[in-house]
Amino acid sequence: MIFALFLWGMAWGGVFTGPYNLVPLPSLSDPLAVFQGARALLPVAAAYISILWALASRSRFRFAWTSLGFFVYYGALGLAASIFLSPDPVTALYWGSAYLSPLLVTWFIIERPEPLPILRTILRLNAAIVIALLLAVLPEAYRFGFGRATRFEIYHMPFGLGEVRANGVGRYALIVLILAAVSLATSASKKKFLWLPLAVPAVFILMQTQSRSALLGLAVTSMLFVIIRGVDLRFLVAGPAAAYVIWVSGVTWRAKGALSSLVFLTGRDTTWKKGLERIGESPIFGWGFHADRLLINEEHMHNSYLHAGIQAGVIGALLFAAGVVVLWAFLWKSGVLRRIREAAAPDRALLTQSVLVLGFLSARSFFESTAAFYGVDLLLFVPAVAYIYQWAFDNPVPAP
Repeated sequence: MIFALFLWGMAWGGVFTGPYNLVPLPSLSDPLAVFQGARALLPVAAAYISILWALASRSRFRFAWTSLGFFVYYGALGLAASIFLSPDPVTALYWGSAYLSPLLVTWFIIERPEPLPILRTILRLNAAIVIALLLAVLPEAYRFGFGRATRFEIYHMPFGLGEVRANGVGRYALIVLILAAVSLATSASKKKFLWLPLAVPAVFILMQTQSRSALLGLAVTSMLFVIIRGVDLRFLVAGPAAAYVIWVSGVTWRAKGALSSLVFLTGRDTTWKKGLERIGESPIFGWGFHADRLLINEEHMHNSYLHAGIQAGVIGALLFAAGVVVLWAFLWKSGVLRRIREAAAPDRALLTQSVLVLGFLSARSFFESTAAFYGVDLLLFVPAVAYIYQWAFDNPVPAP
């Protein structure tokens, strides 16, 4: 387990850094620059180690026709496009390797003799990282306060680790709220109330960022929570509270009372048009990873499926979309959503958290590039999917 967790830590190592911290080479007199440059190499190293293991063990990917398999195929196609079609093959290869890193590490994990305990630990580790990220921006959030202009703020990470926009910070806040809500609803221990001091700043930051994708995620996860848990009298309090957060932050502050402003794309439609033009120039295989930044003036696609298309063409976009569709089809047809209530206590909480996080990230994929490139969303998405599949594999539906 220790080596698997070490590899997963390496996969996380490239967050808030990249090849831009390696060129030019950092000066040894600047420890932070050396640290940032060294971290940039960690996900690539994790991918390399995992490939060596797969070749040496001749391992077969058991989840080849699951959501994880389709993401691997999309990543491999994008990596090939990075070599042959990218305007900057070195940069594209770096980000393609980083993208495949958590998927390859997960392959290594699910081929362990007992993968489920490792995946449980990774989910808890991911939760701890997101909590740490939320707390890291809390001083900035406190300084910004409440107001209608807070969605334009840039949150600076400590120790010069980088900047996060409001949408990214809203993501941290909602995930912490998911963790808190699931623990409060499923745990019988009094320790669950320790989540309350985290839930309060999470609500504050969620409302402050006015992130529409996070507020949409709150609505989606609330409905999923009811589907999983069934009717509960506590929802008489939680439901109106969630509606109040969405109304005040989204409608009153963000939209200034005009519901039409909630669907305003804030320039995304212009970026999507530019992206579609580039996809049309290389429709089959795309332009390789990081293509949006390289080809459309450093702009970010803000849509997972268009992001997949510009990186790996129409084929890659279809593979990526298939990964999302197959996941939710599996959750429905396998009865996982229904069987969560019957799972043992630790798995019941983790399964609920995983489904809610995946519901949020799937909704977010239409307005952000969730899981289509290397980043926090991908590192949260992949182990949640692997855990659900592995739990279903280990706990098959009893024969009628």
